[in-house]
Amino acid sequence: MPVLEVLQLKVKPKIHPADPSILTSLRTVRSLLASKIHATHSRFYQSIEDSTLIYVLGLWDTLSQHQSFLSSSLREEILAPQEHVLDFGWCVHIPLEKMEDLPLEAPVVAVARLKVKSGESLKLHQEITGRYRGVLEEETRPFGVVEGWRLDGGEGREQVIITGWREKEDHLKFGEGLREKFEDYRSLRGHWEGVEASHMRDMEK
Repeated sequence: MPVLEVLQLKVKPKIHPADPSILTSLRTVRSLLASKIHATHSRFYQSIEDSTLIYVLGLWDTLSQHQSFLSSSLREEILAPQEHVLDFGWCVHIPLEKMEDLPLEAPVVAVARLKVKSGESLKLHQEITGRYRGVLEEETRPFGVVEGWRLDGGEGREQVIITGWREKEDHLKFGEGLREKFEDYRSLRGHWEGVEASHMRDMEK
């Protein structure tokens, strides 16, 4: 099953977030992966809220394929260019058939990680979010929505939602509007143990 790797990296303190060596190093790693391991067709994004945060979205044939690479002897050689300028933050994987399903053409991409509390019903969470999926898809049109449950840990209770927007403010206004109008949507925050969201722009555009 193909999986999307969502990787967060942080610019090293000695490096300026606008330093062109950051993108150069990411492109080098992408090329090395394609020639030696697997073509992930990775896309690189920089956080709007915090320019020191870099996000990489890349596709693997399976979760085990990525994990095998990370434990292989080639890992150090291939990742060395980016590790000179970037520190590891976190990495999650969700199911995704193809990169084209992502809102890659959107001026702003939002990535949200929602962890549902162990005492809360996953079914209820899915029912509530399902009611508004169509509304979200309409609001983000033509960019689309990708969501999936984390495959590599998280006890099956962590959901990742990736959406495309024209402006960061459009996303914020949309969420505020749903919370104001609908009590069940507003209650979702009580179901979550943690929420992490970032708005970002493609570094290659």
